[in-house]
Amino acid sequence: MQTLFALLVLGLLGLVAVMFAASRQFRARILTLAGELRNAPPTRNIEAGLPPMVADFARRSGADPAQPFRVASFNQVAELRLRPGGAFRKIAAWQLVSLGRPGFLWDARTTGALYRFQVLDAYVGGAGQLEARAFGVIPVARGRGAELDLGEAFRYLAELPWAPDAILGNPDLSWRVTGADTVEVRMKVAGGMARVTFRFDRDGDIVAMEARGRPARDIEGQDTRLDWRGRFWDYRQIGPRRIPAQAEVGYVYPSGYEAYFRGEITGYQLSA
Repeated sequence: MQTLFALLVLGLLGLVAVMFAASRQFRARILTLAGELRNAPPTRNIEAGLPPMVADFARRSGADPAQPFRVASFNQVAELRLRPGGAFRKIAAWQLVSLGRPGFLWDARTTGALYRFQVLDAYVGGAGQLEARAFGVIPVARGRGAELDLGEAFRYLAELPWAPDAILGNPDLSWRVTGADTVEVRMKVAGGMARVTFRFDRDGDIVAMEARGRPARDIEGQDTRLDWRGRFWDYRQIGPRRIPAQAEVGYVYPSGYEAYFRGEITGYQLSA
């Protein structure tokens, strides 16, 4: 009996050691990606080539093309569901956004005690990475490839209201006016062309975004292309920038629109 107990203890200790090593390795990968973003080129002054309402929005947010920055970072409290029709779970997230070149890193984790998961969503060096881990160590979802690269490029574009310095300073982005209150921003990646349309309100703030045919998963978990929508609201000064504090995003399934993310920005910083 004592021998069996000792073996069980050794087995548990071994499992704990493996889980600890896996967690440290995952964390090291996140820090490596963050380091690559922080070393990306700073913003450049491209204001002259922007539609006036786009430049005005970025200027009113506090961005100044004469002040170059490399990254913006912010914290979020949010709700997320990993599959269509699934339950929303509360999460806390940290995001790093490259301003002079497309790129981002999103590190999110649940705040509950009974079930914990962590999500890494990133676009670094033109490549997308998506991984979800239960209890921070057990992989439950993972994505790579051209479709993910394109999908992450869509995300970078859609979140530009949170990165006004990139609007004035990222030369990889192309803008064109598409209506009285709408503009399209696009960028070319290896998997195709990512395009997002923003809608402005009467005050000149971006309040909605939409995109056609973003790479996604359907309700059965199969790869597909879906229309994508989001909205922004509650503009206020957070740190050095005036940005929308709250946002929601979701897909348009055959059954209709369904949100999968709702979040609020709780802190914002810029780094040169």
